[in-house]
Amino acid sequence: MNTGNKRITNGKITSKNQLTDEHFQITIDCPYIANNIMPGQFIQIRLSRHLSDPLLCRPFAVYKRKGNLIDILFKIVGKGTRLLSQKNIGDDLEITGPLGNGFPLDEDFDTALLIAGGMGIAGLFLLAERLRHKNVIMMIGACSQDKMIGINDLNEIGIETRIATDDGSCGYKGMVTDLLKDIISDKIALAKSKIFSCGPMAMLKVVAQIAKERGILTYVSLEENMACGVGACMGCACEVISSDGRTQYKMVCKDGPVFNAQEILWK
Repeated sequence: MNTGNKRITNGKITSKNQLTDEHFQITIDCPYIANNIMPGQFIQIRLSRHLSDPLLCRPFAVYKRKGNLIDILFKIVGKGTRLLSQKNIGDDLEITGPLGNGFPLDEDFDTALLIAGGMGIAGLFLLAERLRHKNVIMMIGACSQDKMIGINDLNEIGIETRIATDDGSCGYKGMVTDLLKDIISDKIALAKSKIFSCGPMAMLKVVAQIAKERGILTYVSLEENMACGVGACMGCACEVISSDGRTQYKMVCKDGPVFNAQEILWK
């Protein structure tokens, strides 16, 4: 568990950008998190010490970091994220982190296939940046072009990016998992590749199936509602297969959010 260096700290919003009608990106001055977060870990943000609704913190991936600054990319899905979208430059935030176990950073592979669905790019950008000296192919799936985010940032760091949209308005028409199949068939030396993925559970399940069929070691970052962030409330339990073949429960916040894809008991 990589939470030995977690702490509660303060951050100040330095910029805020609305990317689409429901997606926002905020930059926060938070030196401790910026200097300690690892790809795949997350933070918890308390919107205000004086608010009882929402009472609980909200989990967020750190999308980018530069110097003492971190960026958070999020979609409005409820009261907490709506309140965060209404914050202003100069506002303070209480932040806890880094939390959870991130992606393994051993580099015993040549090609990294990164698959992001929906908001999954928020959990994969730091990894893409870390691995950019490798052959990295990022695949991003969205409903339509107007929901596509993160492309310019990936281009800036030189990451090869493939796009899939459900309606065909941009890039490949269809599911990003179908795009993954095509790319694997076309150009990938499977024995020297790894897959890293973040997105909706249904997408991750298909990614895991494709990877298993082709024998590619795969790590997935699970998206779950997390109340405490440290495994105490057991609200984010997922069923996994242990090394002896038995099933057991692990906490996404404490034991994850990154797991070997073949460890998960997919439903």
